[in-house]
Amino acid sequence: MSARLFEIKGWADIAIAILLTVKPSVVYNSPMTREVSRLSGLAIACMVAAVGVGYIVGARSGPAARPALFSMTVTWGVLSLITCATSRGSATLLFSGINHVLFSGLSYYFDSSLVK
Repeated sequence: MSARLFEIKGWADIAIAILLTVKPSVVYNSPMTREVSRLSGLAIACMVAAVGVGYIVGARSGPAARPALFSMTVTWGVLSLITCATSRGSATLLFSGINHVLFSGLSYYFDSSLVK
């Protein structure tokens, strides 16, 4: 059951990413996003922290979780670099993209079984 929930969450995240690509104001100007930003001032930092916690839990979950972590890192890095080729890119996103692609390369170098 939890595997199915994680899969649904993954598809929902992809749908939100597409929405953020084509009409970001729907998400960024939503009441929930404004409230999180008002309360914490850290809407993006909260997202990054959540991803970081996911990596830590995944890393401690054993070898079976590592291909998923690798896939997320590669995807984040490549899409960040592609975004930098557009006018929406930024120095922060460029740094993030380079960082994730290099990390993915090193991960693959040390453990090619990550790609199944």
